[in-house]
Amino acid sequence: MSSPALTPAQTHALFDILIHHQLYSEIVAFKDPATIDRYGHPFKKPDGVQTTSPLLQNMLNKFVVRLPGLNNVGPGFWEEKIRMLVMKLGEAELSESYDKGAIGARKALATAISSLLEYVARGMLGGYPGGPREATEKREYDTSKADDILRAWDDGMRDVIYGDLLDELFVDIAKTGKLEDHSNIVQGAHEFILLNLASFLHHIFILSPDGQYILRIIENVHRLIPYYAVKQTLKVGNAATMINGMVKLVLTKLSITAVTNWMGWTNNSNDGMNLMQQILSTVMAWDTSEFQKRAQKLESGREVPDKKVFKAIKAYVYASREKHEAARGISMQESKSIIAVILESADPPIEPDSITEVQHQAAMEYYSNILSLRDREELTKILCKLQPDLLTSAIREVVTAFDPVIRGVHNAVDLSSTLGDLESFLTDLIKVSKQKKTNGNGTNSKTGSRNNSRSSSPAPGAPIQELGPGGIPTVEDFIQLIRKHMPSAHKFLHQIAKNAPELTTQYRDYAKACAAELRTHNPPKPSESQDPKHGDAGAGDMTDPLTSIFSSLSSAKQDQLRALLDHHERHLQYLKSTSTSRLKTLIAHTSRNTITKLKGTMHGPGMYLSRWHSLLDSTLITPATLSGPVRHGWEVKGELDGNGLKTGRVVQTSAGSRRRGSVGSAGDAQESRERKREGSEGARTERVWVEMRDGWVGVCRGLEVMGSG
Repeated sequence: MSSPALTPAQTHALFDILIHHQLYSEIVAFKDPATIDRYGHPFKKPDGVQTTSPLLQNMLNKFVVRLPGLNNVGPGFWEEKIRMLVMKLGEAELSESYDKGAIGARKALATAISSLLEYVARGMLGGYPGGPREATEKREYDTSKADDILRAWDDGMRDVIYGDLLDELFVDIAKTGKLEDHSNIVQGAHEFILLNLASFLHHIFILSPDGQYILRIIENVHRLIPYYAVKQTLKVGNAATMINGMVKLVLTKLSITAVTNWMGWTNNSNDGMNLMQQILSTVMAWDTSEFQKRAQKLESGREVPDKKVFKAIKAYVYASREKHEAARGISMQESKSIIAVILESADPPIEPDSITEVQHQAAMEYYSNILSLRDREELTKILCKLQPDLLTSAIREVVTAFDPVIRGVHNAVDLSSTLGDLESFLTDLIKVSKQKKTNGNGTNSKTGSRNNSRSSSPAPGAPIQELGPGGIPTVEDFIQLIRKHMPSAHKFLHQIAKNAPELTTQYRDYAKACAAELRTHNPPKPSESQDPKHGDAGAGDMTDPLTSIFSSLSSAKQDQLRALLDHHERHLQYLKSTSTSRLKTLIAHTSRNTITKLKGTMHGPGMYLSRWHSLLDSTLITPATLSGPVRHGWEVKGELDGNGLKTGRVVQTSAGSRRRGSVGSAGDAQESRERKREGSEGARTERVWVEMRDGWVGVCRGLEVMGSG
């Protein structure tokens, strides 16, 4: 009797690899403006054309389109507004990490989103393993023990999906706004969410390549929002008047042309920007101004290339998409720096060897600054100056669709007080997330940002202050932040559930429908091989399709891929054990009031964080020299922050030793090893994805999509 094509562990590893690569490839595809035309429902798609985004389309239709409120928007919202905005963003051809020489903010956020959506996609296709919890009503979960927290989360998820915990949860929320009044299993699952959320925020703002830059953007937007005016508007008792007032405050165009259009004296479509667009354009203008200053400083600096080099770089930045793609391809194939290719393709051509390596680094930094400057110009055009104004009209349509929901929330909750809670949280988040530097006497001082712009990096060659022992925020700092503000969220949900029962019923039904999408619909037969660590036969409902695709390969390819799958399964088990170990460390640090007595944690739990870095660390980056190998994401951390700013330099320590310092991120030796491991694993598993991509995409396209045409 022949052995099965795949063991449960191998099937589990294969499912993980295919979801990981397929989902991110669908996200990356939106760089092409034509992708949205092949997306499918709720967007129009030509007859006979297959969707190029089967996973994203499934998730959009099953979890987003049916959201109460959003399900009231008409087809024109998706086709005429969202579709056009997505297409315009694709046409803008925003900069690539490969060209900029580092992982940029957009890449960091896109990969983070992809790593989280992987879990949704796996549940949607394969189902959450197991069934309703058995006799767990009597089980006690100790929130000071990692094993109990993990068990509470798993039991809770299974009972939400297969049992009646969701109904119990809505009933209890209506009764109380205090976590301690909920059932023991809810408290345990809540602790799991809190610790992972703190770990995620810490990773975003502290460990990610552009975390501090993202923080400064949030800080600048936070500073510009007129909270007092918004709070006063939200205090209006009549819901219709309040909604109308908020729309006028946020979306009314402010310009002379807008006034004359309103009075009927003119009929000009370009009638200025509203408050939301003014905030967005102001923040991007601050960045643009700084990038211009840095570019000008590089142009006039010492040991910089001839002005014709800068001129060629600027001309290339504003060249066509086709020229950019061709240059990128040459750079990869011939192992040349993107700067070398730009100089060779200039008109007239410039010999790359005419510049030194120091000048090449200056050219790379100049190129990164000009790319960042162009990105902000394009985003401002699309979001703030596009005619017709798609963004404003889309928001107006969403507000109209959510009118019943907004009325229900307005009648149930003091929205002015809720906004105050949000403002307080953002203020504390910014404060906690800022890294500290040591000053001359060894004390710590927080790094601040200017009133009208993000902080600039030190000038080239300037000494960098070494981060002190307590200079970098830890995961425990974010845990304290969330614990402080979580009661506000509990109070908000309690008031809605208590005072708006009809609205609560709508969202409970929606939540139950979403949970039902995560069920395993084809439980395995008793005779089939089971492995409790890997769910039902490894991939749940997708076990048979995956086995069929794998069996269609030649025996030689099957043997080659089995070895890769075994290695990846061991890698997943390592990530799981590492995450559990970090969870135990966090709990030890935060229980019994010991958080201030122990050394803080720089690496929190969450396997998704490793999957996120797998995408980041396998990203291709232009060679560092005029001629050299193409680099990967894990190799460039601490060199450039993706915005033309030096974030890592060798600094002199007090003991006279030299080490790699970082202003923009909190890298260390442990993280460096993990990044290299994740980058290598991402490259290794890509072979499995390439071999099985066609069959897998066919299976995904064959899935029934709600409401698709």
